[in-house]
Amino acid sequence: MTTSSATQRKIGVFSHGGTKNLGDEALLAAVVQNIRLRVPDAQIVGFTINPNDTRERHKIECFPIRRTTDSPADAPAANANQENNLSKPADPESNGIRSIIKSIPGIRPLVLSLRRLASRVANVFAEPKFLFDSYLRLKGVQLLLVAGSQQLNDGYGGSWGFPYTLFKWTLLSRFTGTKVAILSVGAGPIDRSLSKFFFKRALNLVSYRSYRDSISSRMMEGMGIKGSHPVLPDLVYSLQLPAPRPAPPDGARVVVGTNPVPFFDGRYWPTPDPARYDEYVGKFAKFAEWLDKSGRSVLFFPTQVRADTLTIGDIRKAMNGSGKSENILPGQHIETIQDLVSEISRADLVVANRYHGILISLMMNKPVLGVAYHEKSWALLAQAGQGDYVLNIADFKTEELIERLTAMEANAPMIKKQIAERISPLRKALDEQYDKVLGLIGVQPPRPRAN
Repeated sequence: MTTSSATQRKIGVFSHGGTKNLGDEALLAAVVQNIRLRVPDAQIVGFTINPNDTRERHKIECFPIRRTTDSPADAPAANANQENNLSKPADPESNGIRSIIKSIPGIRPLVLSLRRLASRVANVFAEPKFLFDSYLRLKGVQLLLVAGSQQLNDGYGGSWGFPYTLFKWTLLSRFTGTKVAILSVGAGPIDRSLSKFFFKRALNLVSYRSYRDSISSRMMEGMGIKGSHPVLPDLVYSLQLPAPRPAPPDGARVVVGTNPVPFFDGRYWPTPDPARYDEYVGKFAKFAEWLDKSGRSVLFFPTQVRADTLTIGDIRKAMNGSGKSENILPGQHIETIQDLVSEISRADLVVANRYHGILISLMMNKPVLGVAYHEKSWALLAQAGQGDYVLNIADFKTEELIERLTAMEANAPMIKKQIAERISPLRKALDEQYDKVLGLIGVQPPRPRAN
């Protein structure tokens, strides 16, 4: 496969990767992999939240998409740093000054307000330099591919998070002459007027856009965005998954892989609710206890490595002592997509909360029971012909989880056949999408192979 020009092409990949979310890393890997298949000599440049992590994982040149790297996924690490700071010996002189300040009525709120104001002023003056630096980095990039994910939302970071970030990069692309293609992106929630302003302007500036489900497509159409709103599968379906490593022997029991999410956990969730989080943990602890007692094994695995691992620990602690049963299998260390694939390969059945925990399991032909916290997971399972195997995270009961898993286990052979039949057309649709967007810069699609 060759390009239509002898000149080396420079193609950018834009992602919110670098936060230990292996779903986002799989999206980025899929785009990089498919560029290399079609344009082997292309210079690929990444634009992500954590460029150092991206360089190490994906072996590409990379630059930041925003000045700060403080994302919701970093919250556990931030909290840990705060705890470490609190445990250090205090400076007596510093403590004395703080005590005097605290004793003055009304001074503490004033100091905090001044700090916030100073931070905002600093941000205002720092952003133009970042934009100019980003312009120079983007200059020469012929095509910028936005690598899917749930980027059209303001649930994390408000209007100045995802919405502003996408808007400024599409605007910069206009100045650099870079074509932008947004691929199989998810949308919602979008609650703020300013967010809608940013998204509407960004999506009207791009050369191509598609959405990974009809929910997202209808939302963008409802915002008055011009043009068509095609629905294409999630990009991870286009990834050639790495081969799993040899798994440790797990005995003769059926292994149920379980992928929890920190539902309303204040260390991660944008709107924390300790009571609801505890209730959720209790339900999964009870479910895991049932699996153990019913002759099955449990294998907990994260896809958001930082946040999910904390929830897994909480579930095991809530298991009334059975969290240390030999049938609660020890998880292997997970940092990469291959680690995740290797772990899922150990499971016979999967119960997953996270979107890409569901999707990657489906790609590996595992029967999956989804516990969904967003409509996107219903759409994903329906797309694979598994719309009967999903529960609502907000109000599911442990008894329902047990009942649905039992039914899924009984129907596993038929389910695997259904999944296999659905995956192939999804991959084909994504192949056609890559050919179409690379055609924006003159790359010819590969010729069909002769039989």
